[in-house]
Amino acid sequence: MTLGVAHGLSRYKLKFSAEKVDVMIIQAVSLLDDLDKEINNYIMRLKEWYGWHFPEMQKIIIDNLHYAKIVLRTKFRPSIKEFDLSDILGDETIEKELKETAEISMGTDISDEDISNISELCEQVISMTDYRSQLFDYLKNRMSAVAPNLTVLLGELVGARLIAHSGSLMNLAKAPASTVQ
Repeated sequence: MTLGVAHGLSRYKLKFSAEKVDVMIIQAVSLLDDLDKEINNYIMRLKEWYGWHFPEMQKIIIDNLHYAKIVLRTKFRPSIKEFDLSDILGDETIEKELKETAEISMGTDISDEDISNISELCEQVISMTDYRSQLFDYLKNRMSAVAPNLTVLLGELVGARLIAHSGSLMNLAKAPASTVQ
């Protein structure tokens, strides 16, 4: 009976633990860092791989997400002129420059199998980027609810990193100012 009461009390304490929210913030900021690394690795591979077909595109399209969306939509370099990319780019001068450069590009031809694999990689980059933005929104909401003063003072990401580095919000609160600095 004593063992059953002890287990029940422990479950109750775990269920309403204030530090549970800290753990969620720590996990979210760690996952955000991991996602950033993976997205950067994937986009680097994509630019290297598609760069054999259209190397000049890297200098024209700087945003990684735009790069992946354009490659996914247009597939082959000669077909770029047939697509309207204004919804992705938003700037007509960049779109015009991209289409003009595609006609005189020094890139090699690639096969249908290559482009299908490149397209799969583009889909991965886009989905991971979407998930990263959802996770960042989650982290912003959590930080605003758990540590609003810290969030206003330092921002969501830096505040979450401080909590993660110290181990919990309670440990951060107990730390002397010189340690926080």
